[in-house]
Amino acid sequence: MINVIFKKKSNKILSYKLEGHANFVDEGYDMVCSAVSGISLTIANGITEVLKIPCQLNVKDGFLNIDLSSCSSKDIDKAQVLMETILLGLKSVEANYGKYIKVKIEEV
Repeated sequence: MINVIFKKKSNKILSYKLEGHANFVDEGYDMVCSAVSGISLTIANGITEVLKIPCQLNVKDGFLNIDLSSCSSKDIDKAQVLMETILLGLKSVEANYGKYIKVKIEEV
């Protein structure tokens, strides 16, 4: 199962963390894992490479964490469209494959 945690403060998403594997089908053929990986890496690249926001990013097998909490409020504001987009995208995957992915939102 893929577990996703979004952290929000004052109605702004400050971070998201993904852990685990969907185990929908065999590794290399897992469309749930592929969808989640594609969405989350695209958004992370948009924040770091397109918007040029210097944030904490950690990616390894079965794990991705991006954290804006140490960024300026201006950068946090700039990233919100992308952060809301990934939340929407991952909630859509969860709506169809909720047995393989769980998305939580925590207020901090």
